[in-house]
Amino acid sequence: MKKATIRNVAELANVSVASVSRYLNNKAAGRLSKEKAQAIEQAIKTLNYIPDLAARQMATNQSKTIAVVVSNIDDYFSTELFKGASNILHLKDYDAFLLDTNADQNQEKELIKTVSSSFFDGLLFQPLGSDAKKIASEFIHDIPTVILDRRLDSTKWPQVISNNEAVSKTATQYFLDKGCNDILILSSEVKIASTRQDRYQGICSVADEKQIHLIQIDEESYNHTIIKKKIEAFLQKQQKLQKKTLIFSFKERWLLEFIPLLIADSYFPNNSVYVTGFSDTKLAHLLLPTSKLISQNPYLMGASAAEILLKLLNKKDNKTSFDPLVIPAKF
Repeated sequence: MKKATIRNVAELANVSVASVSRYLNNKAAGRLSKEKAQAIEQAIKTLNYIPDLAARQMATNQSKTIAVVVSNIDDYFSTELFKGASNILHLKDYDAFLLDTNADQNQEKELIKTVSSSFFDGLLFQPLGSDAKKIASEFIHDIPTVILDRRLDSTKWPQVISNNEAVSKTATQYFLDKGCNDILILSSEVKIASTRQDRYQGICSVADEKQIHLIQIDEESYNHTIIKKKIEAFLQKQQKLQKKTLIFSFKERWLLEFIPLLIADSYFPNNSVYVTGFSDTKLAHLLLPTSKLISQNPYLMGASAAEILLKLLNKKDNKTSFDPLVIPAKF
């Protein structure tokens, strides 16, 4: 069967093509009778008609679509961001499209190039890095944009971020007070993203440099076995020195990938090893019921970013400079 056209809908509903166009573009109020609107609605259902997005954009200068570009959908954080955003956007008749950079800078550049030069009305963007000039260079055309989960040294875009430095400081101090001697950090490359930089700075603000040990994990090409052996080697050394260790994961993904292995090998839980980290879902809390974790709310961050973007699209916010909105994580 051929795809139904707007002309097919008009013929079946016994109305003009212009009437169908008004109905589809929400311009029927006062210009279309209730009976005709019902006839058009029924014809659309009968023919399984799907509007042409490109044609709609030409008619209304809107596509009613939003791109949500995240750094890595392997992270629960990114998928929860999308859920929160898409639910808010759906309430206002916008469709959200999830696009993944897969922690690849070149892929991010191509995606932003495509999004900013195509039919999307707006962008919710969780960039890999925090260099505002570099991020701006990826855009072909200006498009209403909200930055997620990155603190940028720029007021050009609204930003929805967390209190990464403060909550990391609080968590570190808590475990130092419990007698921890050293801190083993599990993190993706720290220097790339402001979130990780802030978390690292929070730890450094209360712990001595000699107490801090870092294992950085390449998200694209890390070797699971090698990382596991590095963690075990460090813990074995700590055991010989009779030192207490805090394993601090900057990402829930690393908690879920490596801590169960340590539990299986009897490294944890015990009186000499503690675990904390950033948790985005209930899964980490269920896995580590005796651990005190840092709870984020990426769903709320995504929803809040969507609300800000809708204001930009509806011209309800004509600011040219924006202060970040902080959705605090809790320890």
